[in-house]
Amino acid sequence: MARVESSDSLQTYSVTAPISGMITAKNVNPGAITGNGEPMLTIGDPTRLHAEFFLYPRDAERVRVGQRVEVTSLAGEHRALGVIEAVLPSSDPMSQTLVAHVALPYQGGVWRPGLGVRGAVQVGQGEVPLAVQTKAIQPFRDFQVVYAKVGNTYEVRMLELGRRTPEWTEVLGGLEPGTEYVVDGAFLIRADIDKSGASHDH
Repeated sequence: MARVESSDSLQTYSVTAPISGMITAKNVNPGAITGNGEPMLTIGDPTRLHAEFFLYPRDAERVRVGQRVEVTSLAGEHRALGVIEAVLPSSDPMSQTLVAHVALPYQGGVWRPGLGVRGAVQVGQGEVPLAVQTKAIQPFRDFQVVYAKVGNTYEVRMLELGRRTPEWTEVLGGLEPGTEYVVDGAFLIRADIDKSGASHDH
């Protein structure tokens, strides 16, 4: 990686890397004096990366080692599933935040040091008899509804709802299992229903 010369003996020594990887920090230039305690070069293995997520006090109580995390790049181009390997104090003890560490798969190098990511932690799990995707639920008068596909038309289904997550919402009544309903573009179906006066169930 480099050659250094001893100021005492004027003998030249080779500096070799202990691991394979790439240089991530360089703290020395040709002709500079070394040995002040600061590493000359820092090497990182690009195939072994981890994501760090800052946990604020209201969230830290629900996050534990071993929980699953979906990691998404801020650009939304790449996703990976991981597990929280450690939850450690942040470098600033006054902030009262913790840092969760999640190992990232290599995936051909799509994850890079310094890349911005977001993480969704699975803090609980349970089974419900019937659920719909949360983004399919739309307001209709004083109700929460989904638009069910019936033949070549759409009908409003007024729902009784239970527990909710950003992805799924429990249905306690108003929808039969196996009913096909609109998830994306429900507002377009709403416009069609308003325009055509299609029927809806009470």
